[in-house]
Parts: sequence; C-alpha cells; structure tokens
Amino acid sequence: MTPDIVGMRITRSIQSVENDMDELLAKASELMAEIARGRLAIVDEAHSTQRPMARVAAMQRSLIEARSELVRAHSDLSKLAETMDIPVRCPDKAELFDADAGEQRLVEAA
Repeated sequence: MTPDIVGMRITRSIQSVENDMDELLAKASELMAEIARGRLAIVDEAHSTQRPMARVAAMQRSLIEARSELVRAHSDLSKLAETMDIPVRCPDKAELFDADAGEQRLVEAA
C-alpha cells in the first residue's frame, strides 16, 4: 500500500468516526430530553429521575472528552501527513488503471 493510499484511508476512517461520535452525542442529548419530558408527563417526583439524569450527563461529558481527543488525534495525523507530503483529503473522483481490461476507469468516492 502506498503512503497516499494509507493517508486517504486514514482520512476517511477518522472522518467516519467523527461523524459517528457526533451522532452519538446527539442521541445522548435526545435521551436526556426524553427523560426530562417523561418526568414531566408522569408528574413524578424530581428526585426519582435525578440520578439517571446525572448519569446521562456524566456520559455526555465523557463523550465530549472523547470527541476532543479525537479532534487532537486528527490534528496530529494531519500534521504528520503534511511532514510526509501525504495528501490529507480524498479526491471525490479518481482514475484507476484496470490491468485486466488494460484501461483507465473513473471511480467515485464511497
């Protein structure tokens, strides 16, 4: 595998993980909102759902910390790629040589 291919694969992977983390953060926020709305709907005493809400808030804090570490890792990898003269962006389209067919073919990014 060439350095360019490695760089493109890492770029796609880290962007995918960043997107997944953002989705997880959004879902955790939705969970918190549902717990709060549920407490209002069933006219329950506030203290009965306070502990689960605090746990969800702690989980959200951990997710934010993990997302921050991912941003730092992304930055470190980008700097490393620059020092190695490796592209840090994947092209939307690329041409590949198909040895079996003996021709170039256009491939779009997945």
